[in-house]
Amino acid sequence: MGNLNTGKIAKNTVMLYIRMLLILGVSLYTSRVVLQVLGVSDYGVYSLIAGILTMFSFVSQSLVEAMQRFFNVAIGRGDTGRLVRTYVMGINLFALFSVFLLLVGETLGLWYILHEVNVPPGREHAALWVYQISLATLIVQLFRTPDNALIIAHERMTFYAYLGILEAVLKLSVVLVLRYFSCDRLILFTLLYLATSVLINILYRIYCHKYFSTVRYRYLWDRALLKEMVSFSGWTVLNGGTRTMTLQFENIFLNRFYSVAVNAARGVASQVYNAVNLFLTNFQTAFQPQLVKTYAAGEREDHQRLLYQSSRFSYYLFLLLFIPIIFNLEELLSLWLVEVPEYTVPFCKYVMLAYLTDALAHPLTTSIMANGNIRGIQISTSVVFVIQLAASFFSLRAGAPPYIVSVFILVSHTIHYFLYLYYSRKLCGIGLSGYFRQVIRPILVVSSLAVVLPLSLRRFSGGLFSTLGICCTDLIWISAVVWLVGLKRAERLYLRAFVISKFQQKSKS
Repeated sequence: MGNLNTGKIAKNTVMLYIRMLLILGVSLYTSRVVLQVLGVSDYGVYSLIAGILTMFSFVSQSLVEAMQRFFNVAIGRGDTGRLVRTYVMGINLFALFSVFLLLVGETLGLWYILHEVNVPPGREHAALWVYQISLATLIVQLFRTPDNALIIAHERMTFYAYLGILEAVLKLSVVLVLRYFSCDRLILFTLLYLATSVLINILYRIYCHKYFSTVRYRYLWDRALLKEMVSFSGWTVLNGGTRTMTLQFENIFLNRFYSVAVNAARGVASQVYNAVNLFLTNFQTAFQPQLVKTYAAGEREDHQRLLYQSSRFSYYLFLLLFIPIIFNLEELLSLWLVEVPEYTVPFCKYVMLAYLTDALAHPLTTSIMANGNIRGIQISTSVVFVIQLAASFFSLRAGAPPYIVSVFILVSHTIHYFLYLYYSRKLCGIGLSGYFRQVIRPILVVSSLAVVLPLSLRRFSGGLFSTLGICCTDLIWISAVVWLVGLKRAERLYLRAFVISKFQQKSKS
């Protein structure tokens, strides 16, 4: 397998997959309890307020992507000095952005909360508190990202997995204790989430201080590196900004043309989106560092082979969740939430279909980011987001059902995939014929076979044990199809040997 550290990728993939499954289960149960404890109205208020603040976070997300790329390039080239300078300048940039965030949040953001948000009568005071606490939480999480990026760049996925699981469990604990308080539960909920974020930040800092002793903050100002980081992150800011603004303005439009009850349905769909995105991010995090490092080191053959592998594996792993959920969505939502807000089912269906394309698009995105010439792709995808937002607004104003916004998300993500494919060919030399043979053809065959049994079992669904039994049967069937048809013989042999070696290590210990 060339110079690729395949064993490390496999180990990281397993750790992150376990992390994803545990966090997914805890997060979905947490969402159910939150909806029950807060009620549809307060849950809709929280979803709306938190969504508005997410509009401010796109810059931080873009800076994280930039730091991740610069970390991986520095490690791939063996340049420790540049790694340290990137870490320090990243913290400086986050400090400057936090000041900007406070200024905008306490002026324009506060004005919007006070004058424009459609909040149920009597909950205005709570909405204001939720906004202020959520703003503080956003800034706290902002300063976690340099340490987070450093850990991922060094591929320390075991700690990353454990801490992610701990955070999910703490958030579930927060929701469970809410039942025993008679005060305003919505305000207390956001306060306890803030405390959880502070604790996780501290644990990240302790780990990085112990294991990456050479990477410490000390005051320096590298203008050349700053210019390079800002130039790169500027285009990701454009893309991240339009993406986030589109999603959150759609939430605002739903609030304007419908009610907070529809925001609650969109909030549930957002929880599904977050779970799906968590799934994709966790798996692709295992591949991302080496995708960037192989490109930075000039190992084009290894880079292309890893791109094909990560694209197929990403799609297959997502398919394991996608098919059982999409064919049993109504029953699963009823089991999960008990009281399912209206429009939740179509919101969730289109979101999941959209992220099926993202499973293929993300490795292409990483390859383009490794190249560094991202101006064209970021402008193109941003234009698509603007068109998506305009289509959502005019459709809602014309009386379309609220889930039309999720339909446009699906269309937008599909267009993005083809744009990423075009630019990865143009910038990184990814051959379309090879991509079709190595990626598209296998996943089409696997997808066609994978839906055969779930379609036939669909008529038997209904009830707890029936639904869970069908989901488990679907999962076993899809796994068998992927193993026998989707994987190459060499990949099956390697994965079998990897699993056996891990069991042998466990038995010896």
